[in-house]
Amino acid sequence: MQDIILQAATNIRDSFDRFHVEFKIMTHHASLRFEHRDWQAIQSDSMERLDHYKKYVTASVERTHELLSDKINDHATWAELKKEFSKLVANRYDGPIVETFFNSVLRKIFISEGINEEIEFIDFDRDVIFVNPDQPIYNSFFLGSDSIEIVIRRIMASYNFNFKFADFEADIAYMTERFTKAVRKAFVKLSFDRVDMLRSVFYRNKGAYLVGRIIKGNKLIPVVIPMVHSERGVEVDNVLLTQDEISIVFSFTRSYFFVEAENPAELIHFLRPLMPQKSVSELYSSIGYNRHAKTVLYKEIYQHLEKTDEKFIVAPGIKGMVMSVFTLPTYNMVFKVIKDVFKPPKTVTRKQVVDTYRFVFMHDRVGRMADPQEFEYLKFDKSRFEQEVLDELLSLASEAVYVEGDKVIIRQLFTERRMIPLNIYLAEVDKEKAKKAAIDYGNAVKELAAANIFPGDLLMKNFGVTRHGRVVFYDYDELCFLTECNFRNKPEPRSHEEEYSSETWFTVGEHDVFPEEFRAFMLPTGDLRDAFLKAHKDLFHVEFWKNMQDKHTTGQVIDFFPYQRRKARKEEGVLKLE
Repeated sequence: MQDIILQAATNIRDSFDRFHVEFKIMTHHASLRFEHRDWQAIQSDSMERLDHYKKYVTASVERTHELLSDKINDHATWAELKKEFSKLVANRYDGPIVETFFNSVLRKIFISEGINEEIEFIDFDRDVIFVNPDQPIYNSFFLGSDSIEIVIRRIMASYNFNFKFADFEADIAYMTERFTKAVRKAFVKLSFDRVDMLRSVFYRNKGAYLVGRIIKGNKLIPVVIPMVHSERGVEVDNVLLTQDEISIVFSFTRSYFFVEAENPAELIHFLRPLMPQKSVSELYSSIGYNRHAKTVLYKEIYQHLEKTDEKFIVAPGIKGMVMSVFTLPTYNMVFKVIKDVFKPPKTVTRKQVVDTYRFVFMHDRVGRMADPQEFEYLKFDKSRFEQEVLDELLSLASEAVYVEGDKVIIRQLFTERRMIPLNIYLAEVDKEKAKKAAIDYGNAVKELAAANIFPGDLLMKNFGVTRHGRVVFYDYDELCFLTECNFRNKPEPRSHEEEYSSETWFTVGEHDVFPEEFRAFMLPTGDLRDAFLKAHKDLFHVEFWKNMQDKHTTGQVIDFFPYQRRKARKEEGVLKLE
């Protein structure tokens, strides 16, 4: 039996290695996609990469069934299998990622059981990062007696880019100016020790990003240099030198980067000081290791519970008709459980809700949708729930939640980043912040449309505001492709009776949408109404929506950039989609 256990452990390891090779090949292709401006291919790769993991887990599960046969559900066998697997992957740079793959295989077999530390890798105290000091993942550029311009020239030369710059000298001058201002502001004197730049380039959509840090003593300035194509060649589009700017680039509302990382944990170790407010799980997601991010997020949740005596409470905001939503007072996540029954006018099914959340996970979120993570069979102490929360879950979501002894077991749960609901935010902040958020609400709807997404339910309560003041959509139960909608003008009434009828007097199809009706619930009140109408009155006209549909049916890939562009032309923060 020991030989079979070793074969099973080897099978799981080898399945991961085959997955990881394909993952790395697709990641490597991103640089070629960028060089050749093959935007549709990089979008396709982004979705395909998310499916690869599942394919190799499924194949490994099938082979494990064949090997273990009647011992497939035997805990003692899996405990031995875990030990053998640990020996096979000991001291690997990607060890934590491999262990997550093992867990994924195991969870497909023990799907209805809670977490079991005896047979899966959930070590709450482990935080080991293997770093090779002889081969750091970054290059260092020392200032010494050189000028900042010379340092920047050395940085750019180190990447050996295969593309042509539109105006390289203008870019060098721009970067030199931005570095100089940031160094003088942060360090007073115009000096620093060195600049560390990651060797790997980060690719996403139409952008390529260089990431690093400026070091002086124990202080650092984060650095992100986005590059984009223009008609004449590649241009440096900005130089981002603050934590907030960089945090938005790595946002949970964005698609995952393509970035080559032989040692993912070491890459995370480099990124964390640049964005100290981001969790490790969020950073793992940002570099494409979303499955491992779930493992880390699970540990983060339970570590938070261990460190506090907080109880789960009802999440702030207007209660939804589809989800029961709860949170922890000082934790920045919400937990969403699908209710058993949806009251009218909701007509969606449970399966449709699950499908839309999985759709959002697969789709480009363009900075306007929160990244949902799905968990199954999580177990919490009953004592950690406020009675109001537990009563609601057991009465409204009994298909997904049950109590077993002193434990609450949740069969299916979605997590999202916690945000302030837009309707609450507009009522609580000062006029200037409220105006910016109201206008950004319209921007969010337009950017979702540009990504071929129609939210369905456009009520302000279904949008949240991040700590950076960005408006994000987070209620997905009525979401669909924009191209599936039939945008119409309301027919003119043919009689006095039709004009004043309380009932709809004309035929409405399943996918019909009437933009002029958005005024009834999208418009804020008072001065905010005027600001919104000035910026976004086109949202209430069929022409805007049909124009966006035409862009998608003709295969146009619209630009989305998570920063203020160097040459951008904006009016009061209003998004212009041409």
